[in-house]
Amino acid sequence: MKVSELIDAKSGERKYLNAEERKAFFEATTFMDNDIKFYGRMIYYTGARLSEVLAVTPDFIDYKEGVVIINTLKQSPDRPYPRPVELPEDYLESLNDVYGIKKKQGTKAGQLRIWNFTDRTAQKYIKAIMNAAGISGKKATSRGLRHSMGVLLVQNKVPLNIVQKILGHRDIKNTMIYAEALEKERREMISRVW
Repeated sequence: MKVSELIDAKSGERKYLNAEERKAFFEATTFMDNDIKFYGRMIYYTGARLSEVLAVTPDFIDYKEGVVIINTLKQSPDRPYPRPVELPEDYLESLNDVYGIKKKQGTKAGQLRIWNFTDRTAQKYIKAIMNAAGISGKKATSRGLRHSMGVLLVQNKVPLNIVQKILGHRDIKNTMIYAEALEKERREMISRVW
């Protein structure tokens, strides 16, 4: 992964959401149907890929630990490896209220996906949230939301090895692009202390 993953080389446009855009995305989910809202918020909170979130079942939600187990699929789809990602307690409880997660756990229903739509439909839903939030351009994608999580974690001084684990990167070099991308925003960050 290269910095060009985060900044368009021709236009200089960001391919990730800034803090204000993330907030607008989250707020726009409020007015969506439950499947769109909770699916969009799962990506918002975890930075996971579309297909990784679609693969989440009730058995992958651990209420005691407050995490969702995301199976990293990109590196080895036939042998995914799990990574726990923390979720806010209120989101977890709302997820249970809407989808009956706790009742399904440990049963056959606990092994079925929470969201039963295709990748294409998932992309359409994320685009609908972006449109409702007034976000457009190259950043108005699920990947833009994923990248914004990486940038946000680095901005908040989360150690790169933890960012790597949250995002499911095999190689720390892929995670380093978020630190490098911040170089482009140095003036804005430095101006905050002026």
